[in-house]
Amino acid sequence: MKWRLVAVVGLAVPLVLLSGCFFNIFQTARTVGQGNVALTVGSGALSITVGQDTSWVFTPQAMLTVGLADSVDLSVRSGAMIGASGEPGFLGVVGDIKVALIQAPDSLSFALGIGGGYSPGLLGWGVEASVYLDSNLRFLPIYFVYRPFMVLGGEEYVIQNQFAGGLHLMLSPNARILIELDSWAGLLSAGICLSIIF
Repeated sequence: MKWRLVAVVGLAVPLVLLSGCFFNIFQTARTVGQGNVALTVGSGALSITVGQDTSWVFTPQAMLTVGLADSVDLSVRSGAMIGASGEPGFLGVVGDIKVALIQAPDSLSFALGIGGGYSPGLLGWGVEASVYLDSNLRFLPIYFVYRPFMVLGGEEYVIQNQFAGGLHLMLSPNARILIELDSWAGLLSAGICLSIIF
């Protein structure tokens, strides 16, 4: 039984490393505002099944966002991956710029982003684009994100896709909780985070 668990973890870690499923997006179309700084702290969870054995991987993450203008944000994020062994692995560092095109607090918000960085999930360096759409209705506080990304670390350029959606729940005008479900490279990851604007 012990060797079986070691084999599952030994297979799960390379699968996760090759899948790129490390970062939950934990971003919506909302920007933080010029001169403001936001700190987002959260974690994702990913279940990997090999044969009949299931292993969980947790991805604690942090993101720092600076409002360059009322509708332009610069974000940098990083984190760790903790598998069944309990040993943390580095997730890399990814940055992006987000531009809000529509900010209607009582109806919807729409934004576009571009970024990139280094991540073992991207097998090295990669670039990404993002499309954000939020419903700001009180009875329907949901958001959707589509993020295509290109892996630059291999012999061929490979484009993959990430989809995310969830709830953005306001605790105050400067604090909110995001509950998110991501699909990246065919794997599902659930996550939750707290974002505070200073």
